[in-house]
Amino acid sequence: MIGDLFGGGARQEKVLRLLDQERGVILNGPLGDLAALVERREAMIEEVLTGESPGEAFLAEVKAKAERNSRLLLASLAGVRAAAETLGRARRAAGELRTYSADGRPVELGQAATTRDTRA
Repeated sequence: MIGDLFGGGARQEKVLRLLDQERGVILNGPLGDLAALVERREAMIEEVLTGESPGEAFLAEVKAKAERNSRLLLASLAGVRAAAETLGRARRAAGELRTYSADGRPVELGQAATTRDTRA
């Protein structure tokens, strides 16, 4: 593949595969696996950089895949933040129900405190 064509060999291929695996974890989870993948990728990049100089094509592909993964992570983070905001609004709305009395005055209805029935 690209590593073989431009003199990088198996190490460069492994870096590219790790970037693809990171993408899969970002898209499909579990996100807990991401830290270990990043650590392995960083170590492999260090090995590539201490060896023979990587070619321009390899560096361009690493950059493209890393930027792709970064965009995916940012989109995931934005989704999590949006979900948290929506849940927060729903919780606040549940605690602040307003209705009107028979004479037209606003009446705040708080959320009833939940209690547990216990047996003696």
